[in-house]
Order: sequence, then C-alpha cells, then structure tokens
Amino acid sequence: MLNTKDIEVGLDQLVLDPNNYRLFGQTEGKLIVDADAEGLQEVTLAKLEKQRLGELKDSIRNHGFLEMERIVVRALNSKENKENKENKENKENKRYLVVEGNRRTAALKSLEPEATGDLKKKLSNLNVILVEGDEQQVKTYSATLMGIRHVSGPKKWDGFQSAKLINDLYEDGKSFTAIGDILGITNREAGRRYRGYQAFQQMRLDSEFKDKVEPRHYGLLLEFLSPSKEGKSWLGWNDAKYLFENKGRLKIVYKALTIDKDEGLEIRNPGDARKFVSLLGTQYCSDIEQGKSIHNMPDPEDLKDSGKLKKIKSFISFIEKNSFNSEEISYLGELERILQEKLGE
Repeated sequence: MLNTKDIEVGLDQLVLDPNNYRLFGQTEGKLIVDADAEGLQEVTLAKLEKQRLGELKDSIRNHGFLEMERIVVRALNSKENKENKENKENKENKRYLVVEGNRRTAALKSLEPEATGDLKKKLSNLNVILVEGDEQQVKTYSATLMGIRHVSGPKKWDGFQSAKLINDLYEDGKSFTAIGDILGITNREAGRRYRGYQAFQQMRLDSEFKDKVEPRHYGLLLEFLSPSKEGKSWLGWNDAKYLFENKGRLKIVYKALTIDKDEGLEIRNPGDARKFVSLLGTQYCSDIEQGKSIHNMPDPEDLKDSGKLKKIKSFISFIEKNSFNSEEISYLGELERILQEKLGE
C-alpha cells in the first residue's frame, strides 16, 4: 500500500537522482541503479548546476530556504539502508533518493560550504515527504507528481523531457489513456509526444547524424508528425513500427536540421519546420527534394488565394497611410513597372 509521511533529515542524507529527467537533455545513457547513485553525486550535482541554479541559490541566500514546496524522497535501495532499516539508532545514516526537488536539493548542496547561521541549522533538519510502497506504486506516484508539476503543471519541462517520461511509462506497459490520466494530458497528446520521441530516437540511431543530435531536435521532428499528414506521408511514417521509412527523404530532413546554410540552420525552429512541412503540399516540394532552401521560398499562406489577397489589401493600406522619401519613391516606381506588366498594360 502506498504511504506518504513527513520526516526530518539532514542534507547529507539526500541523494540526487542521476536519472532525473532534467539531465536527459545533456547526456542520455542506461538507467543508473540505486547502488551506483551515491558514487555519482559529484557528477550529478555538476549537471544540475547547469540547470539555471543561480537565481535559486540567490533566493536561498537572501531569504533562507522556504519549505513551501516540499522535497519528496524515497528510501535509497542500498545495502547500507537495508542494514539500518531496523536499527533506530542509525536512522541518521539512512539515505533517501530525491524524487521531486532535485534542483532545490542541488542548490542546497552547492551552498552548504558557505552556509552559516539559520541556513546551516536548517541543512541538518530538513522537512521532507517520504513515499513508501512497492516499486510500481512509488514509480506511478512519482510519475503523477512529475506530471502535475512539469508536464501539465506550472513548472513545465522542455518537451523532450516530458516525452522521455511518456516513453518510459509506455515501455512500462501503460496505455496512452493511462499515461494521460497520470500526467493530466489527453491520450491523443500522450500518443503524439511518444511518436515524436520515437522519431527522435530514430535520428539518434542514424549512423551519419547520431553525433549531431540535440534535445531541440525532438520538437522539430514532432512537426513532421502533425495532423496535416504531409510530413508523415512524405517521410513514410509507419505507425505500427513508430518510425519513418523513406530513408532518402529523411536524410534531407536530417541535413536541414544539422547543416549550416547562410550562417544558420535550414530548420532552426518550429516555425521553419512548419513551413518545410507545409511546402511539401505545393509545387515547391520538388525544389526541397533537390536541396533548395525553404528560406528562398514563399510562405505557404501566400500561395493560397486568400493569403495573396490579404497581402495585397495590407500593402494598399500601407501605401495609403504613409509618406515616402526619394529612395523609397524610386522603389515604388519599380513596383509600378512590375504592376503594369502584371496588369498587361
């Protein structure tokens, strides 16, 4: 049965989680078991230091550590903990893995050498919430807590990190409906993020591009799985195998995501990715397949009759409302010439 209770611990009893989802954006390896977690504390702290701890540390220095949001822990599954389980005299030697609050714990550990007065006293007597239950119960509780705070809640992770959590829950046997219930999102959204993560994993396994893959590529690849279907169809998405099957076109996308063009990437952000996908349904698709830059192509909305009419009306309004200098009038004269050609005069 799952149980939670308040306990008091010293900072040295708290073990940072080397499997914390915030860290998957830096390096991603195999799951680290509890027995190895304590030996990786310096490495884990160094990684968490890159998670914008500066403001958090300044706040603790100026206002102390306010326990409005409690750190959540579980018992570390180690040989030492098992030996101390029944020995109340050794309770101060028991170690706890941080489930929620790794940034706050990292900030406290980073500040510990300089701590004085009330802060130093607090570090030896922290109020935390201990979660107890079998492995599956604790895992589900942890996922629910992360979902409330970091997936659908106020302190959202990057999309890549939430997708990693969804992937882990799905691999653990949970349906998209169950995952949606746990994380506070729809089953459709859970499925969408899972597919995006699989597309990201496919890129990570590509022999030519695996060393160039970054977490931001998850969100860009997700655009190729949008409901418009142009991206999925063009790249041959297989929804049974969760991968793109058109290797030739996939290479075009990978190049666009990773190779510099004109001092910038071809696909730099989700807007570029959406433009790329939208142009696949136009006459510019063959130009894309020939390696031409989308930045030299019109916006897809401008190719629609409604889009062109909107631009014309907007430009007429702009001309009517403004005055122009001699250089600008010169360009307007060139515009007049082009318009006469278009109008057949």
